[in-house]
Amino acid sequence: MTTLFRNAFPNFMIDTNITPPVYKPGSCPLFSIPATALGVRPGIVNMKFPQVPASFSTSPAGLLDETARLIEEARSLYAQLVDRISPENATFANTILPLSQSENRLLAARKLFGFYNSTSTSSELREASGRASVLFDAFDSETWMRDDLFRLVSNVVCNQEKENLSAEDAYYLRHKHQNFLRNGLGIAETKQRARFTQVQTLLREKALEAQQCINKSHGLWLSAEELNGFPRSALSTLKKGEAENEGKLWFPLTRAQIARALQFIEKESTRRKIYIANDNRCLENVPRLKEIILLRDESARLLGFPSFMDLSILDKMARSADLIHNYILELRRKLRTAGQRELKGLLELKTNDRSNDPNISSEIDPKLYLWDYNFYKTILTKTRRNFDEELFSEYFPLEQTLAGIMEIYSSLFGLDFVEIPAESYSLLGKDHIMVWHADVSVYSVWNDETQGGDFLGYLYLDLFPRENKYNHAGHYGLVPIDQVSSNTTRFDLLFHEFGHAVHNLVSRVKYAIFHGTSTARDFVEIPSIMLENWWWEPSLIKNLGNHYSYLSDEYLNFWKNSNDANTEQPHRTIDSTLIHNLIQTRHTDGVIGVLKQCHIAEFDIAIHSQKTHHDVELLNLSSKWNQLQKEVTLLSGPEADGEGWDWGHGSARFGLLVRGYEAGYYSYPLGKAYAQDLFKTRFEHDPMSRKTALEFRRVVLEPGGSRNGAELLKEFLERDVSITARFQELGLTTDKHV
Repeated sequence: MTTLFRNAFPNFMIDTNITPPVYKPGSCPLFSIPATALGVRPGIVNMKFPQVPASFSTSPAGLLDETARLIEEARSLYAQLVDRISPENATFANTILPLSQSENRLLAARKLFGFYNSTSTSSELREASGRASVLFDAFDSETWMRDDLFRLVSNVVCNQEKENLSAEDAYYLRHKHQNFLRNGLGIAETKQRARFTQVQTLLREKALEAQQCINKSHGLWLSAEELNGFPRSALSTLKKGEAENEGKLWFPLTRAQIARALQFIEKESTRRKIYIANDNRCLENVPRLKEIILLRDESARLLGFPSFMDLSILDKMARSADLIHNYILELRRKLRTAGQRELKGLLELKTNDRSNDPNISSEIDPKLYLWDYNFYKTILTKTRRNFDEELFSEYFPLEQTLAGIMEIYSSLFGLDFVEIPAESYSLLGKDHIMVWHADVSVYSVWNDETQGGDFLGYLYLDLFPRENKYNHAGHYGLVPIDQVSSNTTRFDLLFHEFGHAVHNLVSRVKYAIFHGTSTARDFVEIPSIMLENWWWEPSLIKNLGNHYSYLSDEYLNFWKNSNDANTEQPHRTIDSTLIHNLIQTRHTDGVIGVLKQCHIAEFDIAIHSQKTHHDVELLNLSSKWNQLQKEVTLLSGPEADGEGWDWGHGSARFGLLVRGYEAGYYSYPLGKAYAQDLFKTRFEHDPMSRKTALEFRRVVLEPGGSRNGAELLKEFLERDVSITARFQELGLTTDKHV
């Protein structure tokens, strides 16, 4: 990658093309392109690739045709199974294994096909990708509602003691049986079953529509004056207006751009305009999200559960919904005093700032608004903590930082990352499309020599924003591709996303459904959150940080053009004082940031755990979101100016509520607690301990979702996981376990 300082707004996507979970030597031809042409590290020239890199050459029609073919192939197999095998003769070998092999094939295709919906520049391919996902999901529902298959699986469950199954086989069997029950076959009454099937179909359609709305590009025209304070390097990337918008700039409502705007734009009126525009960019999702919540609640009650939250906990690591809610409430309660203290300090800054503005009356009682927090927090860290975040970021140009992160992961987990040069792509043939966009780079990933030197997979990096690309931090487990998407300027999140990629690359399981990050939702973030800690190690920051202006003449000219003529060029290496000041900001100025996560988690729990279906019908999601936001984060919105609680619709543009984290957003704050327990107990005294990291790889990462997550953490810690470390980190105390 040779992109000029494009880490101003990195929208990055990490993809790992992993070897098939059930791969056996000789089951597919070895890739015959010379290994040196595909990035084999120097000194190792005899390696061969056990799978061809994926080709991103599909068309919308081809994608849908292949989806239909695979579904029909699986449907035919299931028909053969029930015709050939009676329930009393069903065994793990003649029933479950064929089902799992079919599942592996479908999973490989559906994840790759679904990938285009979040990355393709073609609207036709994105639409086809979305339709393919709906078709695969519909076939899932059809399969889970088949009594004939269920009878076969149930008989295997009843007789499993006779089969001497391995622990992973038995776990897979329970997983398969539970899926039949939770997807409708636990409903005895025929009409209710039919309604359940209808509800699932509607849910799939509404969720797809909601996600497509969220992925659409939105923005607004702003004048240069309105954008005062916005970094020059970022300002230069904005599209200039023509005709009626002459003299204005198009401000795209992407996550990274919004974050920088709220952090640096000086005019409160502009920050307010951007914040409110973002919270109102998915108005058509407002009734759609309400319908989704109602359908989820109805499906849970049809299955006999008191709420969707209670249903969702079945496949989670946490033991009960009450324990989850109690943790969030305790965290919020214990942080409230510190949050009020932080709010007071920021309000003092704002008061002084307003008193210097002749256009603002001193009689106005200032409030800290949602669009003020990041702006004054940045001032606080720069003045009182003497930390200049913008200067700090200049020491971490993207390519250099990525190389450093790869080196750290290599050292910890025994891996080698080797870039495949773009000029080698043509060796695969003109019909083989190696990447889905010109910005994408590809790496081959290997165990290093101490771990056997064998091939692990491919790592794809898609690092920059574009229209209609997924506009939020997220991760997609794909077979044979694993995809992680984010929009951020924070490099601790690069450590996080690389953690997801490595989780997939090193995972070794028997069944694809359990591979890598295919774990319980409240487990999947824990390893990656823990790995964020390495960003805060002073020695590692020192090694990674070199000012971009020294990388080349091109970079130096870019720096000169972005600064005043009399500005002195920064030092080549990052100053230790700057690193120290960064470390000081980690926990002293971010309490309200933690409370923001508590707000989303509480909202998610509240809307999915109402006592009756009628209570769900009465919910005003936008008002609930905004009221909880004020109550939990302590920050004001337009309601403080008399505009009511329906001023914005933040829940309607929050993608995680419709695509995987429904009734599960608590996984972030709770995962942070568990992650800090892991780090403090096993890594804090020696973060670069290869021995401990390899044990973490073996015990926690390699099993993927093939074992209960709590068991993996207990084995690594040699005790039950605790939330104590997180409270201690925040300067709080507790003696509770969740």
